[in-house]
Amino acid sequence: MPAHQPYEDHELLLMLKANDELGLKYIYDKYWKRLYLSAFSIIRDAGPCEDIVQDVLLQLWLKRGEVIIHSLKSYLFTAVRYKVLSFIKSAGQRKVFIDTGELEQLGGIDELKDRLHERDINEMLDNGIASLPQRCKEVFMLSRKEYLSNREIAERMGISIKTVEAQMTIALRQLKINMSELLSGLILILYLIK
Repeated sequence: MPAHQPYEDHELLLMLKANDELGLKYIYDKYWKRLYLSAFSIIRDAGPCEDIVQDVLLQLWLKRGEVIIHSLKSYLFTAVRYKVLSFIKSAGQRKVFIDTGELEQLGGIDELKDRLHERDINEMLDNGIASLPQRCKEVFMLSRKEYLSNREIAERMGISIKTVEAQMTIALRQLKINMSELLSGLILILYLIK
């Protein structure tokens, strides 16, 4: 990595959109090592980690004209985590423990929350929310989309705070069941952290 990075992330994204391969080179220089360490901290196998990072950067180049990226760093780390989880799933390693401390270490909570802007995860979550019973869905949406407190939800819906808490418990339990087996824990952690 060069001692001084000559471009900010938003400039690198503009270079990609303009089909400038130098932008990809600078992205590679700036992020390759950190992306590799992020994958390695979970998989602990150099070969697959290198493949994952190379694939993420290749896909970034190939989809440069299609994908809308608000935060390059968040996008890259999100893509690596998604590929890591796909690798684990395909390798048949069903039990994976990723705690919030490890997630914070890999990139920070704000960066992880940005992950939810990825289309596939949003679609998966939206489908889960759509399948909730009506009252659970209303409570969940008020809590997680409008950021209302339990008290505010109770007042708005004319129900008790205990009912709000019970409905949130039901909603979260149902969402966890509806989500993909491997991704559910990680996605819910990322989505529910405020």
